[in-house]
Amino acid sequence: MMVESAFWVFVGVVAGAIIQFFFHYIISLSQRANAKRLFRVELEINSELLAGVEADLLRKKSLFVSGQQNETDFIFNFFDFNYRMVDPLINTGHFHAIVGADGVKAYFQFMNDLNSGNAISLEKILRRQHDENTSVRFLDHLIEVKLKQWKTTISLMRKKVGKYGNT
Repeated sequence: MMVESAFWVFVGVVAGAIIQFFFHYIISLSQRANAKRLFRVELEINSELLAGVEADLLRKKSLFVSGQQNETDFIFNFFDFNYRMVDPLINTGHFHAIVGADGVKAYFQFMNDLNSGNAISLEKILRRQHDENTSVRFLDHLIEVKLKQWKTTISLMRKKVGKYGNT
């Protein structure tokens, strides 16, 4: 009698642990799906801003080639890029799980390049390059190398998080 009772207690404990594990797994899947939705919003915001950066770089190049630039054309506007949604995802581990090592590396570089601090640095570099008569070459580098990297990063992130409406 005692052995049978112990057996059923053991079965109950194991069943409880399995149920708890199952519910934790379901909650984790739900949280990851929500994390993807949040990150998709950030990607769309930053993708739209990147389109504006592209247009601005092309405009700057045209002005610098023709020698018609003015003081405001040295300024880079990366101030509106939004990385607030990715921080909690990084802290919970969801970001790394969703985008993988290659995605983390690419997006961290994207974040490092397109922020207010780097905008100020690029302005200083552009001014120095302009004084050395190499500003067009610098703008070409930004358009042909960096812009291409940034667009590739957005594309990679979109593939990693899936299409909108999917989890």
